[in-house]
Amino acid sequence: LNANPYAHADDLAKLVEKDPSLAAQIIRYAQSPFYGYQGKIASIRQAISRVLGYDMVMNIALGVASARPFKIQPDGPIGMNAFWRHATYSATVTQSLCGLIPRDKRPQPGTAYLAGLLHNFGFLVLGHSFPKEFTKLHNAIIREPENPVIELEQRILGVTHTEIGAWLMETWSMPAEIITVQKEHHNPDYNGSHANYVQLVILADRLLKGHDMGDAASEELPANILDSLNLVEDDITKVLDRTIENHEDLDSMLRQLVA
Repeated sequence: LNANPYAHADDLAKLVEKDPSLAAQIIRYAQSPFYGYQGKIASIRQAISRVLGYDMVMNIALGVASARPFKIQPDGPIGMNAFWRHATYSATVTQSLCGLIPRDKRPQPGTAYLAGLLHNFGFLVLGHSFPKEFTKLHNAIIREPENPVIELEQRILGVTHTEIGAWLMETWSMPAEIITVQKEHHNPDYNGSHANYVQLVILADRLLKGHDMGDAASEELPANILDSLNLVEDDITKVLDRTIENHEDLDSMLRQLVA
């Protein structure tokens, strides 16, 4: 459906409604304080037309559908629970940061959301397809929390979750923005195509590091990224504070995703 240029909201609504769990997540998201909609959302069609829009609902559905077939251990720093917690919060922060960027540099909010949701997808692939290697990495992260995950992956596996995720996204013909974020979200100096999406995800990951989420190497917000996106640290911090304040809605979505 995403590849069909003639698809419209009714097509998307009919598809989403076939999955009760996904439909419930989207309706709850549309009613969350992030969007400030005061009315009642009773259907996917209303969620699309009144609040979220076609692109946003499509990207939520793409993210959830992409990850659902992958099964990994639930607990630990890169287990399923940690993956979805970080993904849910990162997607929300990444999308919210879009609103602070000047219009001439502003990415598409729906694509930014999907980039934040899927950027650590390589962990799911590793855990699902190579459980022994995943366990070795998992144990190393617990044993050596001071070492960046990327360095541990290179030493133990000879490949990183950024590369693994990008390979799969390329195979699935996902949007170029999503593939680039897979590859570069640990590279604050990246300045190639779709750099604004990469930079937003890096900022979100650095912010969430202070709340014990994700695998960012540091909590420091790179000055070159702030300058590139014309963002001010105080404004960014307010986005994080607002996200944490509304944690009940995100935690509810999280419980549905890991169920």
